[in-house]
Amino acid sequence: MQTLGIHDIGLHVDASHALHSMLKVLQGRLHASWQACDIDRADVLLAHAHCDPGVLSRWTRTGKPLVVVVDERMDRPASPFVLRQPIRVMQLMGMLESVSDHLAEVPRHAAPAASAWSALESLRRLMGQHGESGAQLARTADGALLWVDHGCAFAEPSALQRLRDGELVATPFMAADAAVPKSAKAFPLVDLAWFLALSGPAELAPWLDPASAYRLRRWPDFGRLGCSSNMLELSAMTATQPMTPAMLVQASAKPPAVVHRFLNAASMAGVCASAPVRQLPRPASVPGGMWSRIVGDLRRHLRLVA
Repeated sequence: MQTLGIHDIGLHVDASHALHSMLKVLQGRLHASWQACDIDRADVLLAHAHCDPGVLSRWTRTGKPLVVVVDERMDRPASPFVLRQPIRVMQLMGMLESVSDHLAEVPRHAAPAASAWSALESLRRLMGQHGESGAQLARTADGALLWVDHGCAFAEPSALQRLRDGELVATPFMAADAAVPKSAKAFPLVDLAWFLALSGPAELAPWLDPASAYRLRRWPDFGRLGCSSNMLELSAMTATQPMTPAMLVQASAKPPAVVHRFLNAASMAGVCASAPVRQLPRPASVPGGMWSRIVGDLRRHLRLVA
């Protein structure tokens, strides 16, 4: 049987003691043997969502799984592994089995690799901290640097253009060891979130529920962001009525990857809201040329080629 180490941080002392007691109760009942240990020797970190962000940032860079613990009424964070307090034995059992299965798929001798969602998840945390974490830095595969500081994004002009073109995929953001250079250009943080999501994974983001419906609460600023006809059409459709991802794929006839990246970007930029499926109206019957006329008018308004 595989032995895995787990460390908890940020829990109330009673919750931590209860967790350790449950680990003992579960011995011999799981595919792996779980042992509480120091963070340096742990395979998994179980951390409260409001614990020291510096600890979370350093742990994220290791590529090891993070189990986020949230209070009962907190929104679900951007993490594949989440536990809600009070933690129950069966809830913990299911989570530990999922984490051990995940670890079994990663060779133990391989260098830790960041999740495809790590950069977006770290950026979501920064956006939720309202610029209180100090300067943060992410790198791209070709060596370009992206900064976040005081609620604003920064990049060298050449990197910003490649970001707009969808050519940059970033590492997770972490504390910067130097100030943002004066040559870096400032731009809105929501624009960085939009661009990184559009160039991110083709799947629906882990913090979005495929069974939920989504609508635009306001339009993205395409005059600033730039856009394609795909983004205009999907925006027009979700501004009209909420749709589940599957409904939007069907109604728009767009590839799922295009729809998923649009919803991911709208969510990251804060212009997307969810609506219960039970409140959805029957999909409206739209004349065949209406979407084309709407998109054409918008493209002409934005001075794009129709």
